[in-house]
Amino acid sequence: MGNAPQSVDRALRILLSFDARDEDRSVAEIASLLGVHKSTASRLTAVLCRNGLLERSHDGGRLSLGPEVARLGLLALAGRDLLAVSRSIMSALAAATEETVTLAILDRGLATTVAQVDTPHVVGTRNWLGRGTPLHATSDGKIFLALGQGVLPRGPLPALTARTQTNRGRLRLELAQIREQGWAQALGELEEGLHGVAAAVLDASGRCQAALSVSGPAYRLTHERVPDIARACAESAARIGALLPATANGGTREVMAARDDP
Repeated sequence: MGNAPQSVDRALRILLSFDARDEDRSVAEIASLLGVHKSTASRLTAVLCRNGLLERSHDGGRLSLGPEVARLGLLALAGRDLLAVSRSIMSALAAATEETVTLAILDRGLATTVAQVDTPHVVGTRNWLGRGTPLHATSDGKIFLALGQGVLPRGPLPALTARTQTNRGRLRLELAQIREQGWAQALGELEEGLHGVAAAVLDASGRCQAALSVSGPAYRLTHERVPDIARACAESAARIGALLPATANGGTREVMAARDDP
């Protein structure tokens, strides 16, 4: 790969070039970004893929951030305790519901997935690791809004589907209901045909450390199944939270009853 410091610098530039607007890139785009030949970019991305820092799309034409980036991000942003205690409980929830289970943290105004356990079904949801989603259009994002940890952007809320809630007044009422029932739902609001439910992971001090979510295609995760799956999700989130130590400046439980200003 040539000069080692230069290769490291180029690899870091590749990783840092991804954001919420540019979730994937081609080798040609990376070569243009670095100002190098396509063969050089191909060798660099191959090394990053082998180490889990990048991953290829199913057709091999596009590259996106890999699961190892999400793991490192979790360690930096959410702490080792959350990662350590969540995995087995998430796996049990995925087995019980037969749907995809994810864990998200609030990062730069988005609900960012830091852990995922896939459904046993052939048809499931995408790989969400390392991806950030809008708070108003996802069940885990609504958890952060309901608990007063997330802030909506100024201006009109974008409609990602025909079902996305863009009316702030109606969203405020929904957030109040979430605080009362202890779980959130998003039915076809982020993507058509994708349903999801989520619950807050509260540590011993009552602070929300993450949102636990179950998602799947609408034909399996039907309206009728939503309440039961949501309750199972909330129970699993509580089990994770019970294993987390207290943090300074806790008190989400108090915020749940007071926050109402999206």
